[in-house]
Amino acid sequence: MIKTKNSTVFIYMFFISLLNILMIYLVKYDLNSIPITNLNTDSIGNIVPLVIEGIFLLMLFISFFMKSELSVVNRGSLFFLSTLSLMLFLFGYLYFKFDLLVFDDYLFGYPSQKIIVGVSLSIAIFVHIYLLLLLLNLFFNQSYLAYVRSILITISFFVIVFVTVFVFITVQEFKSVGVKPGNNNVGVVLGAAVWNKDQPSPIFKGRIEKANHLYRSKMIFKIQLCGGNAPGEMSEAQAAFNYARKLGVRQLALQIEEETSTTAEQIKYIRNNLSSNTKYNDIFIISDQFHLTRVMEISKYFGVKAIGIQSDYHLNWEKLLYYRLRETIALINFWIFAL
Repeated sequence: MIKTKNSTVFIYMFFISLLNILMIYLVKYDLNSIPITNLNTDSIGNIVPLVIEGIFLLMLFISFFMKSELSVVNRGSLFFLSTLSLMLFLFGYLYFKFDLLVFDDYLFGYPSQKIIVGVSLSIAIFVHIYLLLLLLNLFFNQSYLAYVRSILITISFFVIVFVTVFVFITVQEFKSVGVKPGNNNVGVVLGAAVWNKDQPSPIFKGRIEKANHLYRSKMIFKIQLCGGNAPGEMSEAQAAFNYARKLGVRQLALQIEEETSTTAEQIKYIRNNLSSNTKYNDIFIISDQFHLTRVMEISKYFGVKAIGIQSDYHLNWEKLLYYRLRETIALINFWIFAL
């Protein structure tokens, strides 16, 4: 026999669950101006939300037939958490869609807008998975222990995912060994920080120097420099241009793009301006080893065929750990939300 009070909250959760999955795909496709008809069912980031939602809906169906009523507190908790996850998804989507900037700045090297949206959507996913596990635990035990178990399992799940992705990023290599020279190949240097108003940071210099090496080895005949600028600074592309000229690269071999500010925007630029250009054969994207895993995933998402080549710049272990941790978070966010 279905309990009336239980069924009310479960029906509410059912519709919220459908709205949640809709919000995830709106974030992934609408915010990137990609038709939903282009949805790739083989993508990890598309499969995982569907699996989570499928398990959640199955748990709801099973919970319909619980032998006992949920307490008022437990029903209220389920109602609150369902609403909270949807509100967080909706906030992240609308904040990005309508460009609602609280402050226009950079945090940890990323635009603040993307940080705010990413945090909002990540918390939404955390709440949603916690809700799924809470629903499962309440089926067996309606005491406070169900809440404790659920939060511990949720945290453990995210730790396992984080460690797995961290290892995945760490073991990837993008060497130029075996890459054939070509008269119509172009190398794309992705932007990085500019120091002292006009000097590329050491990491950025490493990317430019790698492009210079490829150019002198006749693996590429053009170097595309990407990157806009933070307020009061020379653009990343212009700083890279100046440094490349100091290295002896001919001006005619250099192209600059100064409008993009994120990796995803730079990959879109490659898609719109280089991939579609018949005068280029292969496109080499030059960045750092820890960055290129995400770069290649973004390229696949936007349909850009490119070869990743890592720079030869070596970081000390503390900075390398920091960048890999940062890239782990960024890659998980991209897989799930395409941010």
